[in-house]
Amino acid sequence: MRVFFINSGMLVCGNQKHCKDDMKKPLSLIVLLCASSAGAADLIYAGKADCRVAGHARVAGHVAYWNGACKDGYASGPGALQWSKDGKAAERYEGALSKGVPEGAGIAQWADGSLHEGNYQDGLLHGPGVVIFKDGDKLEANFEHGKPVGNVKAVYDGGDHYEGGWRHGPEGSGTMTFALGGAYRGPWHEGKPVGDGEILYPNGQVLKARFNGSFQLTAQAEKPEAPTLYSLKAQDAPIGSNIRPVMGSRYVVPPEKSYAEMTPEQQSFVKRYYKVLQDGDVPPYPEKGMLEISRAMGRLISYKEATGKLRANVSVDEHGVAQNVTLLKSPDSESGKLAASMLMLVKYTPGRCAGQPCAMTVPFSFLLRFSN
Repeated sequence: MRVFFINSGMLVCGNQKHCKDDMKKPLSLIVLLCASSAGAADLIYAGKADCRVAGHARVAGHVAYWNGACKDGYASGPGALQWSKDGKAAERYEGALSKGVPEGAGIAQWADGSLHEGNYQDGLLHGPGVVIFKDGDKLEANFEHGKPVGNVKAVYDGGDHYEGGWRHGPEGSGTMTFALGGAYRGPWHEGKPVGDGEILYPNGQVLKARFNGSFQLTAQAEKPEAPTLYSLKAQDAPIGSNIRPVMGSRYVVPPEKSYAEMTPEQQSFVKRYYKVLQDGDVPPYPEKGMLEISRAMGRLISYKEATGKLRANVSVDEHGVAQNVTLLKSPDSESGKLAASMLMLVKYTPGRCAGQPCAMTVPFSFLLRFSN
């Protein structure tokens, strides 16, 4: 017979690396070069002898293919530059070159999966530009010789977005708006809130305080590296057996418990995804825990044989009523629609911010598995 498994979690998960990846750290800006930042005399060239292109450290040992015009022994004018190694395409640049160096409007696809678009000068982004990283983070800025200057806009793949000063990350004055609700406005240093700032709650309450590298005003207890993991068994055992199969695993909080029924440590695992919440604040949570939701996902697998990741954010109002579902990832469109419908029917306990009910977002993450 068929047995259905769900490797699932709500807000948190058992795989520590995956959890850390999901809790987005401040986006870091890597060196934004399409060509070497060295002077012209130090450039290393590749390509045909009569149509050379400028190389750089990232494409060392690669072969250059230029599809465009040549002039005075260099690739010049509009075209496409493809770097390959061992017959496999690596980096690519589409736009204008001048003496083999990116100059003018262009877009570069790096081997690491990031995309760099804007105006180039001497091989570097210069002027308005956009960098989209492989993980989905996006940086919009005005660049000078490859470095962002002034205020920037950064959007993280989890939905958080930042506007303000920048230096390898938030620096100076800026505002970070969180996808799950609320915002921080104030000074930043090395990507962390430092100084007199404000927490802006979703319900309009404002908390003014002095921050010292964390959004929480009181010291938080360290979380264990390997928390207790919980599993969820099917309601019934297969015919001919007394053993109920596992249908959900890697929960770091008991799936059958509501938020109020959890221990303080378990609550902290849920709460840590809500950056603005302080001691005494409460995040929104499924009123009856994850039990019924997980069983509903099991029925989805049974019906659709769905396999793959499913991520969704559910906006919950101050009364605990789901308002809408944003699907971030799903095995297929129909499975995603069915999952969204299920999540809309769930009753939630509303969040509480500064003693008052507040509308926030509940994130869900499932790894759906089907087996015979």
